[in-house]
Amino acid sequence: MTDVVPTADFVQAMGQHVSSVCVITTRCEGERYGLTATAVSSVCANPPRLLVCVNKSGFTYNKIIAAGHFGVNVLSDTQEKVGKSFAGMLGRDFDRFSVGEWRIGQNGSPLLQDASAVFECKIVESLDQFSHTILIGEVKEASAGIGRDALVYGARRFRSLRKIMTEVIPDDM
Repeated sequence: MTDVVPTADFVQAMGQHVSSVCVITTRCEGERYGLTATAVSSVCANPPRLLVCVNKSGFTYNKIIAAGHFGVNVLSDTQEKVGKSFAGMLGRDFDRFSVGEWRIGQNGSPLLQDASAVFECKIVESLDQFSHTILIGEVKEASAGIGRDALVYGARRFRSLRKIMTEVIPDDM
C-alpha cells in the first residue's frame, strides 16, 4: 500500500481541473446564505439526485444543515461577479445577494434568475469527509437556462467556454 500524495501536490493538480461555478444557497430562520462551489455533480436521474461538497468550517454549512435544503445555481458566463461575491472576493461585509436577481424556490432556497441551470434540493443523505461533508440532495425543482453557457473555473481563474463549430453530419450517412 502506498502513502497518500502530499497535500500541496494534490491541490496543485486539482487546480487544473475545470468545473462549472455554482452558488449553493439556503434560507434559514428567514435569512439567506450562500457560498461558491465547484464540487457539484449529478448522482442519478431516477430519482433525480445531486451532490455538493461543502466545507464544514464555513458559516453557511451549519445553515444548510439546519434548513435541510439547498439550491444549486449553475452560474452563466455573464455572472462572474456573483461567483466572486459568494466566494468572498468582494469583501467580507459585501452583501452577496445584492448581485443578481433572486427568487425563493418552493422549498425556500434562494434561486438565481438567468443562471445556466438551477436546482433546489432536499437533503436526503450526508457523508463526512474530514474538512468537508458530501450532501446528497433529492431534486425538488430544476430549470435550465437554454442558451446560457456556464461559467467555469480552472487553473485558478474564472473562464468562459470556447465555442467550437462542428459540421453536423446527417444520420443517414
